[in-house]
Amino acid sequence: MPGRISVSFRREPSFIDAAVVEGPFRQTIVARDSSDQRIVAVASRSIRDRFVNGQPAPVGYLSGLRILPSHRNATILARGYRFLRELHTDARTPLYETTIVESNRHAVSMLTSGRAGLPQYRPAGSYHTLSIPVARHLRRDASTARDLELRPATATDTDAIVEFLLQTGSCRQFFPRYAADDFFCDGGTFRALQPSDILLAFRDGRLVGTLGAWNQSSFRQTVIERYGGPLKWFRPLYNVREKILGRPELPAPGGRFRCAMAAIPLVEGNDPDVFGELLRILPNAATVGQCDYILLRLHETDPLLPIARPFSITSFVTQLYHVYWNDGDTASNRLDDRVPYLELGSL
Repeated sequence: MPGRISVSFRREPSFIDAAVVEGPFRQTIVARDSSDQRIVAVASRSIRDRFVNGQPAPVGYLSGLRILPSHRNATILARGYRFLRELHTDARTPLYETTIVESNRHAVSMLTSGRAGLPQYRPAGSYHTLSIPVARHLRRDASTARDLELRPATATDTDAIVEFLLQTGSCRQFFPRYAADDFFCDGGTFRALQPSDILLAFRDGRLVGTLGAWNQSSFRQTVIERYGGPLKWFRPLYNVREKILGRPELPAPGGRFRCAMAAIPLVEGNDPDVFGELLRILPNAATVGQCDYILLRLHETDPLLPIARPFSITSFVTQLYHVYWNDGDTASNRLDDRVPYLELGSL
């Protein structure tokens, strides 16, 4: 992905094994150059049960569209979407979600044009991904809110976590219908997420909030390829400033961006005190010490977003779209105004 900071998204040691985070049903689509059999384009289609207007229903997610620069033309895009339309005839879902980085104007223009047999892309607001430096947090073991108990989860909390997510998550649009086997087991959606990576908030003995730090570096990596513009020359000076401020430095080209994904950021009644306390002690999660940043993505209408902003030093914006062909028009029009939810670590 080019830009002021060009990065590559890697899936070592196995692209296919890393895709387990996308959900129980997933397909990877590839396009090959017939002259030499090189893979020149790739994309993913996944489907899982999510809460739609408070009721479980299958919803798809389209992700990971990448095309080599030498093959970026309307022809390959049209052929790719014709093939996707054929896959869609399995009638697993009428509706898909997808996100596009706001600054990628070329992709926005191409995909939302409605040309070449592309499906409808209906705008549904923006997501803000906050970059929260671990070093900036005040580390402490207990909440200062007297009516709250915060502690790391254990494997015995699995059923309580799932029950809380189903009850509270149904208030969010597209919240996944998680099950016990999504957690803490081989092949589960939350691969490599350990019980101690999830913080639980209790009030009067009742679970009222969850927030995890999901370190995916063992199977998904973001690598700095190069810096452009002023950063190419002034990165060393920038790092001196960040070191003085106690914040993470920018890695050299070829280095990894060491980050954890904020997982299941959910609070009963969107209580600001509960979410603020969870954010403040999140660095105590087991694997966060190996990371420089925690990435938290929330929809622009999410009441939790203003609570999280003071913890962040920077953010970037992606646009959410409902994607559908003619058979999904009714499902799209029936969506109510609940706050949309997407699990950042599963995208």
